[in-house]
Amino acid sequence: MATFNAYSQKLDITTLDKSKIQATLLDSTLKVKLLTQFNGRRADLLRKKWTARSFLLSDGKVLIEFYDKQAMLIDNVNDFRKLDRIRFVKNTVDFLKKNISYKIELNFEAGDSIVRNEKPNRLTNLKSDMPEYFDFEVYELSTGQILFLDKSKNAKNAAIYPDLKTLSSDNSTIAEQVYGSEDDEYLMKKLASGDALPDYEMNYYLIYPKYLKDLIKNHKLTLVEQKIYVSNFYGNLYKSENGYYILIDEINQKNGAGDKMAILSLRIYQSLQQVKNAQHKYEEFSNKGVTSEHFYQKISDKYGQRFPEYVSRLIDSLPTLLNIDKEQLSFNSAGIDLVDEVLKWNKANYDLLDKLFPSVIAYYGQCYIDCKKDGKWIMYLDKESNVWIPELKLKDGNAAWDWIHFYKDFYEGPIPLSWAGDWDGTLRNMNLLK
Repeated sequence: MATFNAYSQKLDITTLDKSKIQATLLDSTLKVKLLTQFNGRRADLLRKKWTARSFLLSDGKVLIEFYDKQAMLIDNVNDFRKLDRIRFVKNTVDFLKKNISYKIELNFEAGDSIVRNEKPNRLTNLKSDMPEYFDFEVYELSTGQILFLDKSKNAKNAAIYPDLKTLSSDNSTIAEQVYGSEDDEYLMKKLASGDALPDYEMNYYLIYPKYLKDLIKNHKLTLVEQKIYVSNFYGNLYKSENGYYILIDEINQKNGAGDKMAILSLRIYQSLQQVKNAQHKYEEFSNKGVTSEHFYQKISDKYGQRFPEYVSRLIDSLPTLLNIDKEQLSFNSAGIDLVDEVLKWNKANYDLLDKLFPSVIAYYGQCYIDCKKDGKWIMYLDKESNVWIPELKLKDGNAAWDWIHFYKDFYEGPIPLSWAGDWDGTLRNMNLLK
């Protein structure tokens, strides 16, 4: 249990009736250990929507498994039942860490009632830039939670979030207003002030030399090693008294602008091993050189013209890849919504996305055929790259979706598959009008 306490994280949840539940977050390794140690058994009656599955442990705790194979531990069934209105989510703001969070979805009337009865503080700095089309209000509740009230004519609803980060994952306008800045040197100033930006996903930043003195002082840096390469320019490695390492380009070195660097690269590492890994990765990259391939190269290499023959097998592999039960995968809009949710939870797992891509194309195409009663698999040859691309040809002779658009939306998501696959024919209709 000492190991469990050392490596697990807590998530404080406040329910709609203001009950407080403390949950424990587990990575996939700890999850497996607990399921084994406490004889975890499937408890489908305790399954929450938008989660992979639930287990009941021998000590009475409930373990909820998510689509990314992480999990959450709840102290008992009674506490679990208090979470009936809670929807667990994974934050998806591009440049921030993808932590597990939650939201409470409400209808507009319920949200409006909270505003009228509790009179929470309105965050007037967060507002729509197109209120005639998409209007909203944001409030901070007495619990510290955030109430979002969507006042748009065609989409009136409300939701409670634990913080602005989780709301920002649902609303790009909010994200821009919370994290954006018109000051080009905003992040440079934060770094120079001693902020290590711990919630940022990236570890790479740019900073002007004028901030270097304050950076070293405010992060309490001590020089560890010089002339380290993790990119084309070498840097100096410092260790902070706070435990992390910062690698900063040496100013005095030849570059495209002369002998002095006009702007420096700055990288933050949590351990010396991470620095060594970055060095090794750069060495491999330098030896291998830059390579590129067609979007559909892997599919073409593996299946060629015979992709349609593999559609059934690719679909059969999807539940395992998605970490869902086979019976959950329906061939309709509900099934597509489920796949979208799983993709959102695994957005940062590019190895998994590579494995999923052929199966998702196969599944989406079959959904289109079943629901629209239209479409037949064909293979399109991109002659310039000599690559075979699977497409769905409709009765009117058009392709059901644009294969470039589908690929980009899949990897750049979370974008609904129905958008990527042009479910409503919006892109096709636009092309016909041209």
